[in-house]
Amino acid sequence: MNAPPLRRPALWSAALPLACAAHCVAMPLAALFVPVLGHSTGVETGILLVTAVLAAAALRSGVRAHGRRAVWLPVAVGFAIWSASLAGWTQPLPEPATTVLGSLLVAAGMVRSARLRHEAACRSCGCPAHPRH
Repeated sequence: MNAPPLRRPALWSAALPLACAAHCVAMPLAALFVPVLGHSTGVETGILLVTAVLAAAALRSGVRAHGRRAVWLPVAVGFAIWSASLAGWTQPLPEPATTVLGSLLVAAGMVRSARLRHEAACRSCGCPAHPRH
């Protein structure tokens, strides 16, 4: 039986970095028009921490299901880039670009893990989401 979307940690841990990436792309443009929407490192750090907790839980569960530890690599690299970006260690690269890169790597790793978990759970179900072998 499938869990409702709100109870799928892999979905949330992939959605949060994607939301952050959208935020990082949109905020410089929005800040031109509405100065009140300026940069808030505290909010971004909070998003990073919530995403890290959700990602760790989802990856731990996913690796138990599909057995491929390699999904940790893009997630770990993404969090390292994202954290370094927020700490200001990615100069001279612009912070929005490195934050977007890090969050997209996290999201990609989480989506890959969710896909592998799905394939491991229903290899013989005839599900159209993946090819049959």
